[in-house]
Amino acid sequence: MPTPQPDKQLHVLCHEHHVEMSVTESFPTMEGLTAQTSAYGCPVADCPVYYTVSNGYFISANQEHAELDMMPRITCPRDGQPMYLAEINREKKAFRLWRCPQCNSSWTNEENLVNNIP
Repeated sequence: MPTPQPDKQLHVLCHEHHVEMSVTESFPTMEGLTAQTSAYGCPVADCPVYYTVSNGYFISANQEHAELDMMPRITCPRDGQPMYLAEINREKKAFRLWRCPQCNSSWTNEENLVNNIP
């Protein structure tokens, strides 16, 4: 499965707190999730939200196991990869910009269009 390039830092937002998540090398694993060595984790204390390029968002119930929850499941129409929340608009509360970590396409819930961002 594709993983982000070391020189390609993604700007993944926590879908709960709308803050930028940071790369972490240790995170809970769950049966059925593709093994991966790193993930993006929310920096807010006790927030259990994680994102991996190959699996998308998931919730960690504790540091020993993780469970899938009512997570955003936006997939890229071009390559099927789980997209991440890249931008919100504080003035338009419902606005969400989702980006593909593989092909860098974007999708917004307002336009319902896929654009290729250089």
